[in-house]
Order: sequence, then C-alpha cells, then structure tokens
Amino acid sequence: MSKSMHDRRSFLGTAAGAAGLGISGAFRMGPSLLAFPAGESRTSTWSKPKSAAEFRQALVGPIQSQPTPFNAKYELDVPAIRQIVRRGLRYGVKIYELTSGNSQYSSLSYDEIKTLTRTLAEAVGGEGLTIAATSDWWTERAVDYALYAESVGADAVQVLLPQRSGGDDALVEHFESIARATRLPIVLHGVYSESLLRRLLDIETIVAMKEDSELEYYIDRMIGFGNRLEIFSGGAENRYLVGYPYGARAFFSTYTGFAPDISMHFWSAIKQGDIRKAAQITTQYDYPFIKQFTHPFWHATLEYFGVAKRFMRPPQRPFTDEQMKDVKKFFDGQGLDPAKYES
Repeated sequence: MSKSMHDRRSFLGTAAGAAGLGISGAFRMGPSLLAFPAGESRTSTWSKPKSAAEFRQALVGPIQSQPTPFNAKYELDVPAIRQIVRRGLRYGVKIYELTSGNSQYSSLSYDEIKTLTRTLAEAVGGEGLTIAATSDWWTERAVDYALYAESVGADAVQVLLPQRSGGDDALVEHFESIARATRLPIVLHGVYSESLLRRLLDIETIVAMKEDSELEYYIDRMIGFGNRLEIFSGGAENRYLVGYPYGARAFFSTYTGFAPDISMHFWSAIKQGDIRKAAQITTQYDYPFIKQFTHPFWHATLEYFGVAKRFMRPPQRPFTDEQMKDVKKFFDGQGLDPAKYES
C-alpha cells in the first residue's frame, strides 16, 4: 500500500471517497457564495454543556479534527494550535476534537499529549466543545488521561477501542472504569460489534460515537443505535451526506482548520435543506483534497494558509519548497487565496 493511500485510509476509516453522489463536472462559486454565510455569527452565544445529555445535544455541525503542528525544532507548536482554533472560532466552528491518528499521537510522548489537550481546551475556552481523546491504551492510562482532560476543561473524552484485550467482558470493564473515574461524557471510537455496543450502552455517560469503518457499518449503526448515540462521520464530508438522511447531525470537516468558511457554507446548505448545493460544495473543495490526502500534504496546507508550519517529526518528511508550489496550484484551482483569511 502506498503512503498516500495509507494516510487516506487512516483519515477516513476504510472507505475514502465511497459516498459519491453522482455529481459530474466542476462547480464554480461566485463571490456572493463565498461571503460569510447568512444566519451564522462570529459572536454567537455558546453555553457549555453541563451533562452528558447536554453534550450530545450540542454535538451538531462541522467538527475540526485537530492536527498537531510542530516547529523547526520538532517541538509541539503551541502558538500554532491556538491560531488554528482562533481561525475556526472566528468563522463559527464550534467543535474541536483530538483523535489519536490525525493528532499524531504516535509522534508524541504522553506528557506532550497532555500538553496538546490542555492547549486545545484553553484555546477553545467557553466558545465551543473540546473533545479530548485516548489512544490504544491500557485501562489505568486511559483513566488517568480522562481525569486530566476533565481537569483542564475538556467537554468529553473520546476513547479508542483497545485492539488487545481479554474479550468483551474485559472491554466492558475498561469502559466502566473510565466512566466511574470521570464525569465527562464518553465518545466511542473504533469498530464495535453489535453485541458489545449493546452492553456498553448500559453506561449512561456513553452518548456518542465516531464511526470508523465502511459505509455499511455507519448506516447500520445509525439505524440500530442513532436514537441512543450521536454518531458522527470521520474523514470526508461526502460520508456525512450518506449518514444525514438517517439522522446524523455532526461530521468531520477538513477545511475547518485553514479555510473554515468552506466548511460553514457546506453546513449552511445542509441547514437550508439544500443537499444538492451541499454536494456541489464538497465536490469542489473537500472531495479533491481528500483524494490526495496525506499528513504531509495536510501540514503543508496549514503553512500555505498561514496557521502553522509544515514541519513533521521524522521519519515523516515535510513537503519541500518545490512541493509547496503544487499546494499553491491546487488551491489556486479551487479559487482560494490565503490572503483573504485573518490570522
């Protein structure tokens, strides 16, 4: 498998681009559509949820899957994290989530993951939701992290299903231990069998799930558990267009981190019930981006739009200056100019 394909599968689950809606041809937008969408406000009020039920109710709209930027010394770039969030908040993005893959946990120490979590929670503040996230950790570390996330102001903790366990009984005990330790709502992450999921839903604070598999799994879980869980799609926006008729309300949206107006136009079209327009927006912007997604391309994009630097920890390699010309060409083709965005 090529590196590009591996990164896309990591970002999307295992069905990158599988939700095409049969829209052909390029869709070009005029200046009026690229204005800040009607009905959205940069200063709209936001009330932090006080319970798992309130968190689930607030889990609506585009989600920023938080990248982890580095500086030239390969240190965690804390100012860049804050800048990415500031841009999203300025355009009305209300949900910010860590996830072990997109947030580069494999390149971070546990202390750095905690620093990333604290920085994100502080940057979002009272203006949106912060979802912290575990990795594939043993129970004691997952509990310790959940307690830490709660202490720094996160609104929920996403728990990755451990791949090594003693079976369903041990997994239920794992999640029960986390739920006993923290008051935070729990978001499930991974691929859960129906039988395990039914057992886990006896835990009241489990109220959401990031789908992380094939579209058939996404739809099946929406039909079977959508009345109990807020299930949101990872990766491409076209996956959300598949889940939307089944009641999905939230979704990963890549452009939130650098060109948030695009994400908000997509969301505005959804709220207006104009699915054709939403499909056209994602066909022009998100779909082509995801087709060539790699983590180095994503981080190069952050630099091109002025919110972070392209550096990545070895053995990953950042884009070269020559490759940055291709990044510019890509976004020129989409009619996007980084100069129009505030820092």
